[in-house]
Amino acid sequence: MVRPGPTGAAARLLRTARVILFAWGAVTFFVVGWFAAGLPVVVDRLVTETHEPMRAQAIVCVTGGLTWHNLPPDDGLQRIYSAVQLYLDRYAPVVLFSGGGAGTVSEAEVYAEVARWFGLPEGATRYDPDPAATADHAVNLLRKPELGIGRDTPLLVVTSPLHSRRVAMCFRKAGFTNVRVVSRFVAVNPDPRVRERRPSMFQEFRASGRKYDDPFNRVKWGLNNLLTTLREASAILVYKWKGYA
Repeated sequence: MVRPGPTGAAARLLRTARVILFAWGAVTFFVVGWFAAGLPVVVDRLVTETHEPMRAQAIVCVTGGLTWHNLPPDDGLQRIYSAVQLYLDRYAPVVLFSGGGAGTVSEAEVYAEVARWFGLPEGATRYDPDPAATADHAVNLLRKPELGIGRDTPLLVVTSPLHSRRVAMCFRKAGFTNVRVVSRFVAVNPDPRVRERRPSMFQEFRASGRKYDDPFNRVKWGLNNLLTTLREASAILVYKWKGYA
């Protein structure tokens, strides 16, 4: 004996569930295949705003959190390195690390410690350990007259690419008129502190030539960028709604 299938509202609900599951599976398959092929995220352009550097009074390195043991995450290390590279190319005489955080030590001081390992002199380091959110970095600079920074001061603001548009919007909202946001910069002038040109201390060392851009890593990187992009896009909408940007 064959039992009758669901009818009425139950049947419509089942058909809707099947369509949703099919659509979700198709989208997931497409996204995973897209990233496995190494294709770009594309939508990340909506949250990206980076500029060519200019001569400035200061380089402002916006911190990006801390991981376990009070160490910067990968994005944070990229910000620190780019800021130091701008200093090595003499775009500004000082680097100001801006960021507080939720730990027992400020992000600003941890980032400055790493920057010194990258080659930034102690005398070129400045601190603003108070900002707790992206909207705080710009306005807090104006609250500290000892920094000598005004709305028309030429500044280079360093952050990660997917965070750049929100940072730029916040600085414009605060009234800054001479700011450029920079990310992922490498110094052009020859200098032993530029790690791309660093030779090995072992004369017999030879690079393996191994690559790590296999499909699994490409999917992992792509999904991470996509999720970060979605988070940043949501944050930009919230900032606009609250009047922060």
